[in-house]
This record gives sequence, C-alpha cells and structure tokens, in this order.
Amino acid sequence: MYVYITHKLNARKKRADGTDCGSQSLYPGKYFAQQTSDGALAIFENANEPVYLLPFFWWEKMEKGVLLLEEFA
Repeated sequence: MYVYITHKLNARKKRADGTDCGSQSLYPGKYFAQQTSDGALAIFENANEPVYLLPFFWWEKMEKGVLLLEEFA
C-alpha cells in the first residue's frame, strides 16, 4: 500500500537486523508501506531500513488526517 503524509511526523527507525536507530522525521509526501504482524505500520523511505509507526499512533494520525492510506487495486 502507499501512505500519504500531510504534515511532518516522527517515527521509530530500525535497521534490518532489528536494532533501534532512534526517531526520524517523515516529511509530507507519498511513501510505500506495509502493515506488520504486530499491527505496526512499516514505512519504507529506502529499500532496506523502514521506519515504524505503532498501531495506536498511526490510527490516531489517520483520524487527524496526517496519514492517508491508498490500498492497491
């Protein structure tokens, strides 16, 4: 799926091996994303290091219009 971010927001960044890299800002734009098995949203800025939004956080941001989802047809 794709997500559109309408306002700057912060997300947690993890490396491919699962180690935490702290917070990272996501700026308005279109990003590729996948929902993980634990309900988080993995947003891919580049091919190998996604940033993660926790389930309660990304649902809240959707309600506020900061995060918009586009499902594949």
